[in-house]
Amino acid sequence: MLNFFRNFTKSRYGMIAVFVFLGLIAIAFAAGDITGLRSNGPGGGSDVLAKVGGTKITDRELRERIDRFLRNAQREGQNITMEQFLAQGGLDLALDETINSAAMIEFAKQSGMQVSKKLIDSDIANNPAFFGIDGKFSQKSFEDLLAQNRIIPAAYRDSLTQDRYATWLVNRGTLGGQLPTGVVLPYASLMLERRTGIVGFVQSVAMDPGPDPDDQALTAYYAGNRNRYMVPQRRIVRYATVTADGLRGQNAATDAEIADAYKKAGTRYAATEKRSVELVTALDQATAAKIAAQAKGGALDAAARAAGLEVRKVDAAEKAALAKDVSAAFADAAFAAQQGALAGPAQLGGTWYVYRVDKIEKIAAKSLEEARSELADEIGQRKLAQALGDLRQSIDDGVGDGKTFDEAVRDAKLTAATTPALTNTATNPDDAAYKPDPATVALLRAGFAVEQPGDEPQVVQTAADGSFALVSLEKIVPAAPRPLASIRDKVKADYLMDKALQKARTAASAAIAKLEKGVPMAQALAEAGVTKGAPPKPFDFKRSELQGKENFIQMAFSMPAKKARLVEAPERAGYYVVYVDKIEEHSAANDPIAVGQVRGALSQQTGPEYARQFIGAIRKQVKVTRNETAIARFRADLVRQGTAR
Repeated sequence: MLNFFRNFTKSRYGMIAVFVFLGLIAIAFAAGDITGLRSNGPGGGSDVLAKVGGTKITDRELRERIDRFLRNAQREGQNITMEQFLAQGGLDLALDETINSAAMIEFAKQSGMQVSKKLIDSDIANNPAFFGIDGKFSQKSFEDLLAQNRIIPAAYRDSLTQDRYATWLVNRGTLGGQLPTGVVLPYASLMLERRTGIVGFVQSVAMDPGPDPDDQALTAYYAGNRNRYMVPQRRIVRYATVTADGLRGQNAATDAEIADAYKKAGTRYAATEKRSVELVTALDQATAAKIAAQAKGGALDAAARAAGLEVRKVDAAEKAALAKDVSAAFADAAFAAQQGALAGPAQLGGTWYVYRVDKIEKIAAKSLEEARSELADEIGQRKLAQALGDLRQSIDDGVGDGKTFDEAVRDAKLTAATTPALTNTATNPDDAAYKPDPATVALLRAGFAVEQPGDEPQVVQTAADGSFALVSLEKIVPAAPRPLASIRDKVKADYLMDKALQKARTAASAAIAKLEKGVPMAQALAEAGVTKGAPPKPFDFKRSELQGKENFIQMAFSMPAKKARLVEAPERAGYYVVYVDKIEEHSAANDPIAVGQVRGALSQQTGPEYARQFIGAIRKQVKVTRNETAIARFRADLVRQGTAR
């Protein structure tokens, strides 16, 4: 996770996102993350870790951000502990990027930049996360969504303002120009470099791992490799569902409702007639007459094409629909014409027509009994939608008024149920056969959006037909390794595989020493004790052909000639032994295509580099000072206390 975070910051837009990311990391709305920059509030007695101009960065503020990051990562199944976070440089990264964001804001304000209230209002109003069911901004949705994530509107508006400063400065300061050929040519020539060599493979399964481990050895191995056997954070959710099928029987149409709907249907069920017509409209009588003459002995569409026009076809239209679609005058004429007879040229409502009625359908009137099924279905669907909406609103209002999950379930006369301990993807690590349905996935998504047990229940839709559920988080099961007793056979197999892998590495290392003395690959492997496996394979590639190649081929392009190295295969399968025999260099001076491709690739890197240099200059301008004593004290406190308090 941290490696991804570091790589992401290397892009210009990634650097912008970092400033946002470090603010309110844990919040995720339906339309994307809504996060903010750091708060510049007073430290309240906390240690000051750094000063950025007039802004103080406190240990309390940074701790909250780190805790949010870890909780959010664990909730998503990424088993990052505080120890891992610190070991991978997470504290330094978080503090450095927090200083960067504060420096950007300080510099923007010193430079006279201002973000208007109107601009922030526009950002909020145009954010789909705050849209209501009508597709427009909803003040209630805005307030509810912020309340669910424990953010006051003023703080959210402030975060948007600060985000604007960072976006403006980074975008304006990192627009790169065209790179000169003298800069690009060495890199383009490097892409044409060709390397040849040979690769051998030392398989773990071909090595003797030795005796099975005793209890002491197995326990020690398990303790040293606990992260391999981690089960991600799981949650137990209580829920009560309301399904459309469950309410359908209570909302069936009555005889009286059907009779009333039939009475109000007007002409909907009266006898009617539909006609299918093909027609051509012409600008003048002469053109219409020519089309009509040609169509008498053939198809109307062919005659129309000969005149540079097209036939228009209207299928199964009632008279009113045809009048709306073409014109009232044409509808009158079409419904007076005989089926199959060509009509026209005729001037109808000021337009010249040539037309033919292809089909006449006479539809008999429907009696009440004949229309009953159709009307019953329409009335039932309407009543069902209303019932679902009313019940959901009633439950939602009750929760908003402070009802607990149990109270809301009791008052709505629902039945509560409980999920097993499931991951954020609704899988059950204790039951491989468990298959979640779409509704359970929706329940777990809501359960993982809640901060802690006891928080306000959530009403979530579980199906497209309007079915919904009331969801309450009952328990958080922290990420933890499986007990050794339950996975003893797997741990034993991993132990033996690691022993075999160690022996494979020893053999591969011995082969390397022989290769660099001129011994051929096959002979070097055999003398190192590798007697099983596929024979060595030669390779011959240009650097430009590396995309998608195996890791050992990638490594071959970072080695000198006449040297050998080893690289571990995926899944502890063994070690590749790579020997580079020859390196051929080529110039791209006469290859404009290669130069152009490399220029394009390098241009994508100039923006992030400009951004790093620009932010470095800003930090010097606003005078950043770090309190190394306080930082060391803060680090020790994190190590001592571990994860979020």
